[in-house]
Amino acid sequence: MQTTLLSQFLRDGNPDTLWIADENSKPLLDTGLQFSGVVFSNRWDIAQAAEARGIRSEFCDFELAAGKRQYSRIVYPVSKEKAAVHHIINCAPGILREGGELLLLGGKTSGIKTYAQKAAQRFGCAKQLQKHGSDYLSRSQARDTSLGPELDDSEYPQLRQLDALGGLYSKPGLFGWNKIDTGSALLASHFDEHLPAGEIRIVDLGCGYGYLSTQLARAAGQDCRPFIEATDNNAAALLACEKNFQAREIAGRVMAGDAGSELESKSADLLVCNPPFHQGFQVEGDLTDRFLGQAARILKKGGTALFVVNEFIPLEKKSQALFQQVVRLNKEKGFCVYRLTR
Repeated sequence: MQTTLLSQFLRDGNPDTLWIADENSKPLLDTGLQFSGVVFSNRWDIAQAAEARGIRSEFCDFELAAGKRQYSRIVYPVSKEKAAVHHIINCAPGILREGGELLLLGGKTSGIKTYAQKAAQRFGCAKQLQKHGSDYLSRSQARDTSLGPELDDSEYPQLRQLDALGGLYSKPGLFGWNKIDTGSALLASHFDEHLPAGEIRIVDLGCGYGYLSTQLARAAGQDCRPFIEATDNNAAALLACEKNFQAREIAGRVMAGDAGSELESKSADLLVCNPPFHQGFQVEGDLTDRFLGQAARILKKGGTALFVVNEFIPLEKKSQALFQQVVRLNKEKGFCVYRLTR
């Protein structure tokens, strides 16, 4: 239902409509939607899909700095990350023309009722919330009056160095942005035994803020000279990972891509991955398959992939057709670590 409602507002939009499209918006682009406005997305694959359909798009970490008030409408299916939603509500009045409106869409479990109230307070207008089937639509109109106070967005735009991450940089907008993921820590504990001497090309697939890359660099001894390519689909992840590469003087590069889609085939000696299994508010079953498929494509013949997954994901079954050898190295704390040989 939300897709139908969103489609209606986008088709009715004009070139002054801004569609803020996060991971929940991708299915609509796959339908061949005709949209004359502008797409802002923090997801590289969504920005690329929009461009491929001739829609103006910008891949960014929801960078909506106040300036020229250029939009008559902002359409936003609310994200899973509360700090991102608060950030967008805070910024919206600064880029909407007088009389323009912010439309928030979401299901009952998305927090839409609370966001509708907060948007009304920020805009200094009455709350307007309409039910459409099982989903809701919130409207807030920009007026030339005093705004309400900004919402707490956890200083969303700011990278910050966190003691909980051993001094690594991170920011809101990332899954688990202020903690070390248990699965990633378990995977990193196996790095010492899989880093050979000499020059080695490593891929960190779905790098997040770069925890695995920094642990690879730390585990490399004097005789190991790794070049690490870290890739992610999320703009916030790329900003944080790039900062950590600079701060730790890691030899390599950070690049955007959809599950490693932009990396060369047969280019890596070693690949590490903690694949996501959630897509927006849903669990998407084929994410692990996509990461496994790309890993098999990217690895050189004889190369090794180290994966960590939740124990309920049947990675052995999923990977048997792609890899010559699949070995489970560890099962602990609800996670399994596997070594896959190309």
